[in-house]
Amino acid sequence: MGRAPCCEKMGLKRGPWMPEEDQILISFILKHGHSNWRALPKQAGLLRCGKSCRLRWMNYLKPDIKRGNFTKEEEDAIISLHQILGNRWSAIAAKLPGRTDNEIKNVWHTHLKKRLEDYQPTKPKTSNKKKSNKPK
Repeated sequence: MGRAPCCEKMGLKRGPWMPEEDQILISFILKHGHSNWRALPKQAGLLRCGKSCRLRWMNYLKPDIKRGNFTKEEEDAIISLHQILGNRWSAIAAKLPGRTDNEIKNVWHTHLKKRLEDYQPTKPKTSNKKKSNKPK
């Protein structure tokens, strides 16, 4: 037995969001808030599932999201936080106001991880031969 499906897939729109849909979502959330993502699309009059609305809001439409390239300070912060927290993108995003966990994860995998691997010296290969402790 698993979790109930998030929505009825029949009749829901998929694919890219239209500007009109964005505007409907923005105005609804600013007026009513977002307490229940599963009920929100029907209440707002959108033919999308709640998860799609939540991700659209959190990653693209939320007013306090920073746009544009990451600064050197933000990149350094991501690198140092990743050493402490690992791949816990939400925890890292909480330390960088205006940046989403999805955006941080994408920057890590496309730029920062590769840059770190280039600066890391390659470790010499060790042989797998076991030394015998038997006296001769």
